[in-house]
Amino acid sequence: MIKLLGIFDIVSAIIFLLFGILGMFNILGNLVLLVGMLLLVKGLVFMSELNIASISDIICSVVMLTASFYHLNFIIIVVVSVFLFQKGVLSLFGR
Repeated sequence: MIKLLGIFDIVSAIIFLLFGILGMFNILGNLVLLVGMLLLVKGLVFMSELNIASISDIICSVVMLTASFYHLNFIIIVVVSVFLFQKGVLSLFGR
């Protein structure tokens, strides 16, 4: 299960980074909105454990949802994407 969630984090990071590179006026805007909502649900489901990973999922999802409606600085998109990518890699290969 953790490996599947790690893959989801990696895919989310790639989609969000492509969204930032290609701009918000493309088909990835709707996909970022969907991925942001799924990441929010994932964070809320595991929030009962009160771990930092769930809190970071919620924060990243809020940034993704905000970016799907408003233009954010590219640095913010890169930081969130790199964070999600490293979290996914550690979930995939760390255990």
